[in-house]
Amino acid sequence: MLRVTLPSLPRILTLRFDRSRLATVDALAEFVRTRSSYIAQTSLHGYLKARMGTSFRVWFEDEGFSGLVRAASVKLFVSCAGDLAVFAAATAAQRSSLADGECAALARHCFRNAVAEGLADQPERADLGADLEAFGQRLGHENWLDAAEGRHAFRHSEGDLIRVAPVIDEFKDLDREIVTNSIRFRWRDVREQARRRIDGAALERDWRSREDG
Repeated sequence: MLRVTLPSLPRILTLRFDRSRLATVDALAEFVRTRSSYIAQTSLHGYLKARMGTSFRVWFEDEGFSGLVRAASVKLFVSCAGDLAVFAAATAAQRSSLADGECAALARHCFRNAVAEGLADQPERADLGADLEAFGQRLGHENWLDAAEGRHAFRHSEGDLIRVAPVIDEFKDLDREIVTNSIRFRWRDVREQARRRIDGAALERDWRSREDG
């Protein structure tokens, strides 16, 4: 699966209760990677387990189905990384004097690093060039004030969870509302973590020092 696979309980607690400042660009990109991987896998696996019930383990032992799950995990991770990169950059800009162009560049940097690192060992890895192009098009239409508020930035992963899941369309139609609500709930905690930890002024200094270099 992804490099950050389903975490153990100690790892989950570490991710959830880490209160260290996100004061560097590298730290922000790592936050985007780890939380996006966690959200993608727990949301997708949680949905599949709920839908399959007691036959879940049998299905996951099937090589063909496991391949479909891995491919879906990659797609959802990329979608989650895009959403969180936008939100994180928008939150940093809200707490600094980063201009819209700098905000977009910071989001692009976090997304590129998160996806490249998170999918480094994946045979099913997405085409990073195509992902970056699609993300760049998204950034061209992003409203950065809105992106820092509520769940506005997370609309892509909310829709993609049900879209990429290896489940028949009939079940997707039946499950859409509850599945969408499940990923919304998971993202809410990640947003609160980001808001507590992002140091906009420090990130601005670090980002501009990189540009100057």
